[in-house]
Amino acid sequence: MTFLAFAALLSFAPKGEAAFSTPQCQGADTIGRGASFARDAHGAFKLNFQFGFCNSAGAFPNVSYEALGSGAGRRAVGERSGSNANGSQSRNQPPRFGMSDEPPSQAGQAQMNQGTDAPGDEGLVNVVPAAVGSVTPLVNFPNDCDVNLLAAGDKTVEQDRDDDSVSDDVVRVKFTKAKFDAAWAKEPTADTWTELFTELAPDADCNKPIIRVVRFDDSGTSFAFKDYLDNANAARNWIPDFVTPDTRTWPNATVGPRPDCNITTPPTGPGSQDDTTDQLTSGCANGNGPLVSKLIATDGSIGYSDISTARTASPSLAVEAEKNDNDTYWTQIQNGSNAFTESTADPNGFRTDGSRGANCQNTTFTGVPSSTKGNWAPVSGVNSPQGFGICTLTYGLVFDDNADAYGTGPGEESKARSVKDYWTSIVSDGGQSVLFPSDYAPLPASILALARTGIGAVDWNKGGGGGGTPTPTPTPTPTPAPPTPRPAPAIPSNVFSIPRRAISSKTGRATLSVRVPGAGRITVLVRAKNGRKRFTVANIRRSVSSAGTYKITIKPNRTARKILKRKGKLKTSVKVTYQPNGGTARSSTKSLTLKLKKKRRRR
Repeated sequence: MTFLAFAALLSFAPKGEAAFSTPQCQGADTIGRGASFARDAHGAFKLNFQFGFCNSAGAFPNVSYEALGSGAGRRAVGERSGSNANGSQSRNQPPRFGMSDEPPSQAGQAQMNQGTDAPGDEGLVNVVPAAVGSVTPLVNFPNDCDVNLLAAGDKTVEQDRDDDSVSDDVVRVKFTKAKFDAAWAKEPTADTWTELFTELAPDADCNKPIIRVVRFDDSGTSFAFKDYLDNANAARNWIPDFVTPDTRTWPNATVGPRPDCNITTPPTGPGSQDDTTDQLTSGCANGNGPLVSKLIATDGSIGYSDISTARTASPSLAVEAEKNDNDTYWTQIQNGSNAFTESTADPNGFRTDGSRGANCQNTTFTGVPSSTKGNWAPVSGVNSPQGFGICTLTYGLVFDDNADAYGTGPGEESKARSVKDYWTSIVSDGGQSVLFPSDYAPLPASILALARTGIGAVDWNKGGGGGGTPTPTPTPTPTPAPPTPRPAPAIPSNVFSIPRRAISSKTGRATLSVRVPGAGRITVLVRAKNGRKRFTVANIRRSVSSAGTYKITIKPNRTARKILKRKGKLKTSVKVTYQPNGGTARSSTKSLTLKLKKKRRRR
């Protein structure tokens, strides 16, 4: 069937009444597949689905997610690429929804709708925004290279957050758009660290090749990253030249057999890491995790990832304060206003003692269509004038009616019910509230409204017949009407911040300003060491009745005051916990040095 004939069929096919017979949250277990960028978001979505959205139902299906990459997600629902080039696998995969950070092209979307070449399994796919995230640049700075040689404009400002006169060792290299483009293109005059940053030349340890670490697979994360590079230098044609035939294509690099991954049967992948060939490599498996692991193991390398994967890597790429060797981290880039910004909403979110959440709340997304059935291929959130420079949507690929795409065989209606419920929970208030603590950001209101409208229209066997090979229809028996779906209970946000802290050397006390999103309880536990023995300096509990900023005063106890009078200062760890009413607790631990001026003795 041609695409035009298929479009005509969709335009004129009669639609029957919605026909889910399985009650909400009572569907069968099902699977999704796709973007690794969304892996940790799905972990949070699943918890909200099970214990928030389905709480009142008393049961829930298991909805699992295979984070195998955006290309795998698009192929799972019918895109004709890679292993599904001829369309024969368009309807025989276990997943019943896909995910991609790279929105499908119009041709790809038509292939998903078409299904196989055989008539009867045509569907209508919704491209459903689920979350927003940052694609953050990663660095493994050359060992023993003196980062302090960098010019002021090429490095972040040194910090001493706990005011103890000991530097935090968190100076990071940062790239202008021009240097970023040159490094990733492997320009001949910018393929070593001393060429890209000439001020490093006096240190011989800095004279190392810049190794580009990229995704092994066709990736939506790579697509968003190249979208930013294309904005940085449109003349290089990052898009479409280096996303064709897929996103594994890079300037001055190869895509071919990788015997370093498997000597017997080398898989096809990008790069050789040969300094004289392409200075480009990847992990040997799909996803951002193998990329991050390869970067950590490769001295002098640069890469990219979602924040959550970088933070939870082993070792973590979040910077640990006052650690002398902080060579691996994520760093700042310029946004559309050419301001250097962090990928996290908290300016200190790149540190182990910083807060989570993507700096994408004020991103301007361009090219947004009017519905989930429209063309999302032109949509972009990179180079926005506000927030981080590389923000991207991650999308679900959900059929409007699974009966059309997968037929009305045994169990299909129950699986379709679970897909409907799971995605309804994702775009609910509760689903969106779990994103920020997981290093993502919720959808902008206008895009969220489109997502809710699209998922709201998803149903079962709308045409009354379904696709595929129909099963014999048994004699109908009266079935009670399905219960009216209850709105998903919103899980209260537990994201808080500490915008200000003040230390009084006159009294020895400290004051924290704690900003919370709603009613709940704030607990502050202050601990310190006296020799080898740890002791409690203060333990404060305070109930709050609404959102706002609350001042918490830390009053040292008798043991702490004795030390302060003797030494003049006391280094403490402060654990702040906020638990919203009806929600889960969240904690943040920071260092704080209490001070007390010694009284002068009168002569």
